Amino acid sequence: MTDEAIVDVEKLVRDNLDGNGSLDLENRKLYDDGVIRLSNLEALSQATKLILGDNEISDKGVAALCNSPYLSQLKTLNLKSNKVTTEGAKLISQSANWSNLDQLVLKFNEIGEEGAMHLAKSEVLSNITTLDLFRNHIGSEGAKAIKSSPNLKKLSRVRLD
Repeated sequence: MTDEAIVDVEKLVRDNLDGNGSLDLENRKLYDDGVIRLSNLEALSQATKLILGDNEISDKGVAALCNSPYLSQLKTLNLKSNKVTTEGAKLISQSANWSNLDQLVLKFNEIGEEGAMHLAKSEVLSNITTLDLFRNHIGSEGAKAIKSSPNLKKLSRVRLD
């Protein structure tokens, strides 16, 4: 990526981060490289809602978000319609960045049953009240793990396969 692309990510944040802390970058063709650059922007510390749907983000991009020093205040993380797999779900389940999350949207990804198990076992995600895993092929065992998880007791809205 060129320096111009870096400026573009910074400009996207400047232009789309609203006064309520919502940053909607859905369908902006960010890919992993753009998300890696995004995760290093200090301006993200102002975001409480991050919408990154339809950006072809894989587990590599998820890892960058999980390791970002600027995202621990997020209340909503939306990664719908990307390329998140079991590994990405595992990374999310273990990252201290998500301890304040209220909503996690992963619909239309590829986390599978094992990914659902990682989320169900996560102590980091204990504050989540909304979890959307629609069309992730989590199967009956994955659904059962989510529904019966002692760590996800605050869930009030759940959408599974």
